[in-house]
Amino acid sequence: MIAIRNHLQKDVFTPQEERLLGLVFVWKAGKKRKNCILCAAVSTDRPYQTSLVKFKKADKGEVYKQVAWWSFEDLLVVDGKNADKDNPEFDLQFDKVYKWVASNSGEKNNFMSCLFKLNRRYLHNRIKFLNVSSRILEESLRPPMEQRARGPVEEEEEVGVYQELTSKEAFDIEKLMEQFDESISNSEAFAEKMSKDLHVLDEANIRSIIVSEKQVTEMMEMIDVSLVEVKNIEQTLQTYEELLQSVKEQMDHIHQSNYQLQVIDCNQQKLLEEVIFLVQNLDLAEEHQHALRNGDLSTPESLQSCIVAVEALNNCMHVKLFPGHRKLQSVVEQLIKFENMRQQFESRFIRHINVMFVLQGNDQSISLVQQSGELIFPNHKLYQDELLPFSPLMAWIKSNSPAIFADLSKVYAENIRKLYDKQTKEFFDLVKYRLTGIKEGMRFRIQESFEKLTASTSNLQKTLFRSSLYEHLGSETDLADRGMMDKAKDEQNKEWSSSTFCTQIIDQVLAELEPICIAEEEFISKFFMLTEDTCSEPPQLLCSKSDLVLTVNQESTERVRIYQSAAEQEDSGISSKRKMMSEIFSTLELDLKAFVNLCDKINPSNSLHLLVIVGQRALIAQDCDPSSFLKSTFGNILVHVKRNFDKCIIFFDGVKARIAQGVKEDEVSYQLAFSKQELRKVIEKYQGKEVKKALENLYKKVVKHLSDEDTLLQVVWSTMQEEFVRQYKEFEETIARCYPGSGITMNFTIDDILQYFLEITKSIKQPTV
Repeated sequence: MIAIRNHLQKDVFTPQEERLLGLVFVWKAGKKRKNCILCAAVSTDRPYQTSLVKFKKADKGEVYKQVAWWSFEDLLVVDGKNADKDNPEFDLQFDKVYKWVASNSGEKNNFMSCLFKLNRRYLHNRIKFLNVSSRILEESLRPPMEQRARGPVEEEEEVGVYQELTSKEAFDIEKLMEQFDESISNSEAFAEKMSKDLHVLDEANIRSIIVSEKQVTEMMEMIDVSLVEVKNIEQTLQTYEELLQSVKEQMDHIHQSNYQLQVIDCNQQKLLEEVIFLVQNLDLAEEHQHALRNGDLSTPESLQSCIVAVEALNNCMHVKLFPGHRKLQSVVEQLIKFENMRQQFESRFIRHINVMFVLQGNDQSISLVQQSGELIFPNHKLYQDELLPFSPLMAWIKSNSPAIFADLSKVYAENIRKLYDKQTKEFFDLVKYRLTGIKEGMRFRIQESFEKLTASTSNLQKTLFRSSLYEHLGSETDLADRGMMDKAKDEQNKEWSSSTFCTQIIDQVLAELEPICIAEEEFISKFFMLTEDTCSEPPQLLCSKSDLVLTVNQESTERVRIYQSAAEQEDSGISSKRKMMSEIFSTLELDLKAFVNLCDKINPSNSLHLLVIVGQRALIAQDCDPSSFLKSTFGNILVHVKRNFDKCIIFFDGVKARIAQGVKEDEVSYQLAFSKQELRKVIEKYQGKEVKKALENLYKKVVKHLSDEDTLLQVVWSTMQEEFVRQYKEFEETIARCYPGSGITMNFTIDDILQYFLEITKSIKQPTV
């Protein structure tokens, strides 16, 4: 047991800073015998912690594994089962009763004594001891000095009669035997001699005792006195021990109190830090609250105060709080207060910005009439400068209420579109008047006849048409109008003698529209935080001039691969900025196409000028922003100028018009003019060979008129290719949506188109000048 005790102390309790005081081998009563060790231990540091630990020997090796642990303070009752007879059974009651059987009664009694001492020293006799022999308890209460005084007597009794010779005694006997070595043969004589010597020694001892009797008596008296003094000293020591025990308990209590005070102080410090954190981060200044509730959004100073207040409110609402913070009533109330303030200011801002959008869309202060008939498109810089200071608040709305932000974008687009539609109409009406001399009021009366003219109509036929037109108008108008028409006729005859005037108008129209579109696109990019996504950015088919030349000279397979990849990237999505610009300038592309048609009807040579100047504008737009609305619009106009798909364009534009009028996509095919049979007729007219032949003729014309501009030739041809592919895909998508399951497809594919462009570029050489 000593070896096991030392092993447990060294390997288990010493690393845990505990001291093993007692142990007993036990097993559970009423069950199969499985030995385990029950130990009593106490910590070496204050405050002292006592515990009972149960160990079980591992299956392999001399290792003991802890299987249970109890705090000694949780022990309520110790039951020894029988106080009169030796009994190895005992019970320990914690939250429930544990019944044990010790290996023998002696180990049990020693363990009971150990528990009793621990109870008296550390728990002030709080544990009840039942059915335990009083002898064991008295033995535990016996003073240490008495136990040490009693120890030798008990040992002498236990030893009995026989005692082993000491080394000195054995040496004396051997010396005595050597003196009589020669006479050892006469054992009787030797024994008699020894007996006489012993008798003489006994007499000498008796006489010595009789002589020292007085000294013995005095010594016994001194021993008695000493015993009395020892008893007094022990009593004094017992008193001191009790006092020290009381002091120890008080020191333990003070130590425990100090520890609790440290915990309280630490908790208070942490609580103070949390309160400071919440106050600093959840406190909104009064001036910010006033700005959010009553700030005037129509003045710059007050608007700036509102922006600062919104930033402060946003910081307060997005403070990183722990789950425990949100359970505090004050924090919950503050967050609710912030949310109410946010909603109130959001509603107030939305009303204000909506009013600004509506007023801007309904503004009648700027019109072409007030511009004295000059061909100038009104500038919107004042509107934009008025709205730009609200950009931080729009960014705040976008991050907090994306749905509301989307609605505001739609409101702006709808209202500004009204203004742009009106101004665009007035602008192109004036353009038409400058080109034809016909005012808007006459347009509806001559539109049907004028639309009969085509790009193939000769100048002579157009001149005859105009002459008959003027004669027809002269019969229905008054003299003043006829005089005006005659004057316009004379002026137009002079201007149409050369294409200079028309080309000037074309340059002026594009020069007026381009800065307006660029300014509006830059404005909505800033105001609505519109950025191009990588996945939705259109492929950059137009690069630098050197890249264009290099691209044209690449092998056919590589060229096809590049444009196939570009087409796939374009499918991934449409730019939100371009989409919004398309909503704002909803009629611009149609008006430009009508303008192109008018220029072509006036003089077919104007188409080539349009091809050149629009190509230049497309290159400039490409260099500024490859994904811009202007670049896309110019590209569409380029496709319209080349007019390869006139009938297809007319057919599918009609389909779009029906859908815009409210006809469902899957019901378009039931319209007589846009039935499946009509679609097949249109598609049958465009076989692959005819398309390629038309592209070859177009390329020859482009080369003829752009022979001195090699880079521009590449730009124009590449832009045509890009828009041709885009328009083809648009046709295919329209067929899939409006004619599902019909099996109708174009007679050539995108790969065919790309191959046509590549072959034409390589086969047709630019003529030398």
